[in-house]
Amino acid sequence: MIHSSPFLIITPNPAVDRILITPGLRVGQEQRVHEVLVAAGGKGLNVGRALRALGVNATIRAPLGGITGQHVSHLAQKEGLALHGSVISNETRACTLIVDPSHQQVTVLNEKGPRLTGAEWQTFTAAIVDDPAPWNLICGSLPPGVEPTALAELIKEIRDQGRHVLVDTSGPALAAAVSAGPDVVKINSQELSHLTGIDLPDEMSVYRAAHALHRQGIARIVITLGAAGAIGIDANGAVRATPPAIPVHNPIGCGDSFFAGLTVALSRGHSLADAMRLATACGATDAQTLEPGRIDPATVATLAAQVRLGAY
Repeated sequence: MIHSSPFLIITPNPAVDRILITPGLRVGQEQRVHEVLVAAGGKGLNVGRALRALGVNATIRAPLGGITGQHVSHLAQKEGLALHGSVISNETRACTLIVDPSHQQVTVLNEKGPRLTGAEWQTFTAAIVDDPAPWNLICGSLPPGVEPTALAELIKEIRDQGRHVLVDTSGPALAAAVSAGPDVVKINSQELSHLTGIDLPDEMSVYRAAHALHRQGIARIVITLGAAGAIGIDANGAVRATPPAIPVHNPIGCGDSFFAGLTVALSRGHSLADAMRLATACGATDAQTLEPGRIDPATVATLAAQVRLGAY
């Protein structure tokens, strides 16, 4: 099925996210949960949610299996996300986020995800290759059974069609993705350290490692630094974005909203500096919410005006 959206989100390992609001969490003891929030999850769904908040409708493709997969589909449909599921035999995963507002702590329990067969991966990726979307976002981890080289092959197929590929993943999948030469790589400093095999004790070491990747052929690389902001590098130089101080309720998903803002701005032809301004504001807005990707456009606009930009 060909969809008219110029944005295609590829999320190989979706989930049902259960967010448990538990003030004063006491590990090893029985206690009551104050509030439960349930949403279609996985990085790609979070990105799609944030894009929708920014006025952009994207097609989301994900392998879905079992009752949990049906639940993900229902939740996505309920909030207006255009999720197209590829049926698999094993059960889609569930992830649990325990938010303790009393101590400003978040504990995340991520399941590995269902094992995909070669045939299931082929069916999933065939729909992606056939989709003409010019902007393709690869979001999140690979499920068991899928070799990282398969992701590299997918990226090359998309790029061979002249379509843009933006990547936000980690581990062996990240290394494979980088080898395929995507247009944009967005990762955090810890993922950069794992990718390069180098300890990155300070910001300058992060910059140098990112710059080395850029020289290897990644046109644009953006490294997020948590509450400290982000560093972006492209052919025009390096940009440092610093967000304003904000109250943090749940940092999980901030990188996904950041990625959404970055994508929107770049797709509109904005400079990397302007894209990072919007992206940083989206990430900061997300940090003030409990549900990943559920950002408020008015807050984004307010914070964007407060983001400080500098050059390396």
